[in-house]
Amino acid sequence: MEAAVTEQSTGADRRTRPRISVAIEIKLHAPEHHYMLMSRTIDLSTHGAFVRTNRPLPIGAPVTVSFNRGSDRNPLMLDAEVVRSGLADGGRQRGIAIRFTELSDLDEMLLADLIKRSRS
Repeated sequence: MEAAVTEQSTGADRRTRPRISVAIEIKLHAPEHHYMLMSRTIDLSTHGAFVRTNRPLPIGAPVTVSFNRGSDRNPLMLDAEVVRSGLADGGRQRGIAIRFTELSDLDEMLLADLIKRSRS
């Protein structure tokens, strides 16, 4: 697993959960910036993600992300905040790092299950 490399810092020393390289489709909405986007994660953990985007958002910007959990399940919608903008994957992909906020135990369990299913 490669750590995300950004223009500002790696952030690896601040992470409490390892991020897994996994591409999961998400919808990201930043209402304060009139911005909505369908994208993919570059890496993901139960506490945050690096999301592919060419449009950086300011650090601290609140966002909502929605993960599709399958046709028979409701999407998993999580509040998050931008913690950095920059590059990942050896400088090949531009995006934003987000940290999930106010994550319930159930949200964390559902997200862990989504990560596990995406890797198998």
